[in-house]
Amino acid sequence: MVSSANVLFVLLMILGPLVSVSSSNWIVCWAGMELSFLGLIPLFFVGNKFISFNKESALKYFCIQAVGSALLLIAGLGFFDMYNGGFMTGGLLILSLCIKLGVFPGHFWVPPVVSGLETMSCFLVLSIQKIPPLGLLVKTLSLMPSGSQEFCLLLGGVSAVVGSLIGNNQTQVLPMIGASSITHTSWLMLGSVSGSLWVYFSLYCFVLGMTLMYLRWGWEMASCLSLLSLSGLPPFLMFSGKWSVIKAGIDSSISLFFLGLFLLGALFSLIFYLKFSYSFYLSLKNRAKLMGSMEILSFVLINFLGAFLVVIL
Repeated sequence: MVSSANVLFVLLMILGPLVSVSSSNWIVCWAGMELSFLGLIPLFFVGNKFISFNKESALKYFCIQAVGSALLLIAGLGFFDMYNGGFMTGGLLILSLCIKLGVFPGHFWVPPVVSGLETMSCFLVLSIQKIPPLGLLVKTLSLMPSGSQEFCLLLGGVSAVVGSLIGNNQTQVLPMIGASSITHTSWLMLGSVSGSLWVYFSLYCFVLGMTLMYLRWGWEMASCLSLLSLSGLPPFLMFSGKWSVIKAGIDSSISLFFLGLFLLGALFSLIFYLKFSYSFYLSLKNRAKLMGSMEILSFVLINFLGAFLVVIL
């Protein structure tokens, strides 16, 4: 049911990232982040049949994001106003953004929160809510002292490996999507240092939205293909995103040790992507039946569009 209150909350959620990305003042970026966060919480309960699970997930999400916001405010005051860019306050600022983004060592909340949400709420948490922290991270990395970018790359590389290990321990789809988000957000941190961040983020949001849509509609074959696309296998769509980030990292002379951590995490995460894709393939009611026209169109989008983007990137 659409009410005026829900429209207001959606507008707040959309206005927050716009304020954060377009502002040059860190406190305004923080305020936009909180505006989007507060607009999202009531949307968790819109049209949900399992209200008790949503209450639990909303409470977990609220508590973790409140802690991350408080740490971010303290770190921002120390970094921008008191100590003028010290390494300790810069590290605390990165750690607080890791909590907001769901990156190691603040990754622990993602699978439990996502497991109790509906598909639309899951998409909002894993996509739109990452825009303000990523924008603030990109703006502050250029102001931080030497060693901060390597610290950010180390956290991202460890997060890629940890997220893949968490995904291999999941037996349900939504917690696996949450573990997948940990690995993909680590690639976003690599993109924030090397470049090509928003290209990867746009492709990830598109593929994630398609995957959750297919899961909601019960299209087994399309769900199987979209999970393979999330894995980054060629010629699927996310392969072009990972290729662009790796290419930007090599052009930026990032150490092969850090790039190797991300590739190792992608290799480990491929295991659970293949496992869930194979389970969806086995659950097809009639394997001899051809896919419908919409599924064929989706298959073309998530395959050959990725191959085309690899050529032009």
